[in-house]
Amino acid sequence: MRPFENAAAMGMGGSTIAVPSLSSGLSNEAQLGLGERLGFWAGSALPYGVEGWQTAHFQAVAGMGKYSGVGLGIEHSGTDVYTEQRFRLAYGRRLTEAFYLGGSADVLRASAQEYGSTTMATFGLSLLAHALPDVWIGAKIQNPFQQKIGEDLVPSILRIGASWKPSDILLMTFETEKDLERSAMIKAGLEYRPASVLVIRAGMRSNKVARIGFGAGLRLKNNIAIDLASEWHPSLGLTPSAMISWRKK
Repeated sequence: MRPFENAAAMGMGGSTIAVPSLSSGLSNEAQLGLGERLGFWAGSALPYGVEGWQTAHFQAVAGMGKYSGVGLGIEHSGTDVYTEQRFRLAYGRRLTEAFYLGGSADVLRASAQEYGSTTMATFGLSLLAHALPDVWIGAKIQNPFQQKIGEDLVPSILRIGASWKPSDILLMTFETEKDLERSAMIKAGLEYRPASVLVIRAGMRSNKVARIGFGAGLRLKNNIAIDLASEWHPSLGLTPSAMISWRKK
């Protein structure tokens, strides 16, 4: 199944590979080298409004000193007759003032009611670079050796992107994603903070079909945040998403 990002990432069209913070969750393992002390994200989406299709995600990160950190991710997507889960362990480290490297080990599981279940393991590598004072570049390759789960190939995905953050108020991102079995996808996102407690997001992604994302987030007391977003597909309709998170920087 197509993965569904958390609400913060969905609102930006999924263009998060070069975001220089964990404001939209852990999308690039190299972000673990940014010095985040502790964080938790949990949420769910309702794909295209289909009540029988359930998705959920959970992420946690913990710093290991000033220059490195570890992360855990759990994703679930499924119906009554078919489900998929992904379990991810991640590590990231700052190598220099401007260069960060990360990696992940993933376990994938698919289960079909009448056919049983199958499990496989894969990995990913990622980097993040502070190329210019306001510009960051990110890249990630997932499943580089095209491993299989059962008889089916797990997608090998390359993501490359850049972000421009001139201040704490504005963030603009651009990304390309290429699956070896499909044509390239173009993504773009915008995050605007008109007030310290409010975040407004908009984004899009385009392949054969263009999908629009939009959302907002509230930054509450005690480091708690609530994010809401939707993605609009011209044929299938809206996918609403919600997330709650807590971060200690």
